[in-house]
Amino acid sequence: MSDWPTQTLEELCVRITVGHVGSMAHEYVESGVPFLRSQNIKRGRLDLSSVKYINKDFHHRLAKSQLQPGDLAIVRTGEPGATALIPDDLGPANCSDIVIARPGPDTAARYLCYAINATAQQFIDAHTVGAVQQHFNVASAKRLTVAVPPIAVQKAIASLLGALDDKIAVNDRIAETSYELAATEHARVAQLAGRACTLGDVIELAYGKALPAAQRRPGPVAVYGSGGVSGWHDEPLVRGPGIIVGRKGTVGSVYWSYRDFFPIDTTFYVRLIDDQLTTEYVYFLLTRLGLSEMNSDSAVPGLNRSRALSAPVQLPNQELIANFTERVRPLFAMREQTARQNQTLAKLRDTLLPELMSGRLRVRDAEKVVEESV
Repeated sequence: MSDWPTQTLEELCVRITVGHVGSMAHEYVESGVPFLRSQNIKRGRLDLSSVKYINKDFHHRLAKSQLQPGDLAIVRTGEPGATALIPDDLGPANCSDIVIARPGPDTAARYLCYAINATAQQFIDAHTVGAVQQHFNVASAKRLTVAVPPIAVQKAIASLLGALDDKIAVNDRIAETSYELAATEHARVAQLAGRACTLGDVIELAYGKALPAAQRRPGPVAVYGSGGVSGWHDEPLVRGPGIIVGRKGTVGSVYWSYRDFFPIDTTFYVRLIDDQLTTEYVYFLLTRLGLSEMNSDSAVPGLNRSRALSAPVQLPNQELIANFTERVRPLFAMREQTARQNQTLAKLRDTLLPELMSGRLRVRDAEKVVEESV
């Protein structure tokens, strides 16, 4: 173990407080000041895909919950202890029910973020309270203890691990841009549609198969539920590429799998029955069809399969679909390439993280490994 001294979060930070607590539904607006909630905070990163917004006037009234670049946002409920660093480009922001920690000038904020995520979970688990909903409170956060090497070592570790996370972020932007380009191309081609039919005329929604977690064997095959990838298995049910549609749970969700996959019984998967169509075209067709609104009337909400298959659709001719597919297929391949690289980078980061934080691995030795990856 490392002989680095330890300090509490209260000793390392100039401010520790909690974000606004209470319902904000009436204050949300279409655009404005980002308002972070616990679901936006992942371990080491922000997920802004579902971020809410508030108006500037309300932002100024919530002085206590205002975030600044360099602050740490620590989840109190949901995934207690998950910590992310507020980046320089986020701008003014607020948060709900999140511990805000502002590191002092002698602490590298990014290092502290990594240290909490890597070493503090046992403490957090022991100090999370609540019978119905688990909470990690501010008083406990102040007592959280981490190893504190010299500031030069903090910065070196943060820079090393940050290089991996920065590369992951770049890949995410490449993947997002690839998707947007393909979606734009689909929207253009869809305007040229001239053939009217129903969805059931061209595809089949086949039922997924039950695969309880206890029956899954370690392997490279993604297991899809209605909320996306829910685990891994060693044997596929469907050969990729393919499309998964949420049946129960997240009704009408649509996912693309480049590789072989296993859709479980809360999903449908798509079979093409019209040889003029391609999987790529059908994927975007389904994302625009409003499947999430086609709930069944049963006590347990689910996608009404008959209603979905009877939905009217307009299709372009075979030549347009073929040309569309030829243009977007490289974009799908790009998304897959960046996703695979990110899996490798994340695995490397998660392997190096505890070794660096414990002092068992020196920065200069880890740098050689990272340089080969980024």
